[in-house]
Amino acid sequence: MKWRDLTLVDFHEEYLLAVSCDSAGGIGDKPHDLIRTSPFIVGYHTAKVALMELLCVHGEPLLLSSTLSVEMNPTGAEMMRGIHTLLKEYDPMHSIALTGSTEENFHVSATGLGVTVMGRIEKRQWPLKKSLAQDVAVMVGEAKCGEEVLKTEKEKILMLHHVKTLRDLPYVREVVPGGSRGMAHEISLVESASKIRFLPAEGVKPLLHQSCGPASALLVTLGKEHLKDLQETLNIPVHVLGVFC
Repeated sequence: MKWRDLTLVDFHEEYLLAVSCDSAGGIGDKPHDLIRTSPFIVGYHTAKVALMELLCVHGEPLLLSSTLSVEMNPTGAEMMRGIHTLLKEYDPMHSIALTGSTEENFHVSATGLGVTVMGRIEKRQWPLKKSLAQDVAVMVGEAKCGEEVLKTEKEKILMLHHVKTLRDLPYVREVVPGGSRGMAHEISLVESASKIRFLPAEGVKPLLHQSCGPASALLVTLGKEHLKDLQETLNIPVHVLGVFC
């Protein structure tokens, strides 16, 4: 079955198998790349998106597969260094299994990468909590895409530990990674699933439609009485988007 960008398989009496993925193309240091950055950054952020999708639903990642549409040396090795760095941030013991492939038959002039993460979700965590009428919707992090991501101040960058913190807060209902279609799209999915309607706060409509690129921000829903608690817990920007009714 599908849950937003995840595919779930009922394979065990206690667990669901969960699969998430992300891809990047035309971003790197090769001649025909449109956005110039290091292969390390490409590997790091592409893996971050796939891993974040899983963590937001209480998933435990077990395996990461990287399909590198580049040669191993030097580009692929730098991408893998970015992926390893991300995984160590999530788990210093680096217990997630890795597999992957590179392109060694042809000369490649533009960067391409696909990342798939497989993990499990305890059935006792499913179904997830749903948003309720009178809940507030906030954006944690900054809606950034492309070169904007590279220019984001370090203290404003959304990290994996922020996701784990949010998922453990008892007053948080939903945590959803922002995607290329912006917060408006993620909010529409919450409205549909919970049969509620979203009322945007004054002046936020332009923000709702900004791309969140490589999951640079999260949509978080919670009871409005806990908004101050959330703002005091996190050390990155929290933007109030509106309220559900």
